[in-house]
Amino acid sequence: MFSSFKLTSAEREALNAISTRIHRPAKRHIYAQGDAGNYIYRIRSGAVRLEHHLKDGRNQIFAFLWPDDMFGNLEGGAYHTSAITLVDTYLFQISYPALKDLVQIHPRIQTLFLRQALDYAKMAERHLLLATYPLVVKRLAGFLLECSRQADFFDRGSNILTLAMDRKDIADYLGFAIETTSRTLKELEDMGLIQRLSAQRIKIDRDRIGAII
Repeated sequence: MFSSFKLTSAEREALNAISTRIHRPAKRHIYAQGDAGNYIYRIRSGAVRLEHHLKDGRNQIFAFLWPDDMFGNLEGGAYHTSAITLVDTYLFQISYPALKDLVQIHPRIQTLFLRQALDYAKMAERHLLLATYPLVVKRLAGFLLECSRQADFFDRGSNILTLAMDRKDIADYLGFAIETTSRTLKELEDMGLIQRLSAQRIKIDRDRIGAII
């Protein structure tokens, strides 16, 4: 529906004018759950995880975000998740009041944010599908396939995926123990679907993984 939607040069300039470029090193909070929500963010480069802190003390990771993704949804004026960088990350920071005023002048910009909201819904749907695969090996294989769609982290020439997240992040996202992550990676390697080159770099066979999902 919005696949061909593009901002005009005037709209882009107006949006850039209210955007501040910021940097966060790896493993740093951009905001914490419950903080007053003053800004919306768009990733220039890097990667971010969104997590919800449960009452029993656990953290539930429900999204990994990549370049061009937007985030910063509010509930009652506060962020309902924590946003934490996975790697060195550069962002655009946009204040909600400035964005609200801008939409009054350039109403088409609201369509851009609606498209981002729909993309967010699709991402949540993919997470639900991954987390409910009955076979753990399929959950992890599907996750690696999802990560390989990010050009900044996957080299199509060598088929090498550089993971932005650690084993615990993956386990929390897919809903199993950290020990299961390591064990299942070995199982995928024994099946010839991946080759672990280091803790973060994995050579993957996208075609064969896609065939089993």
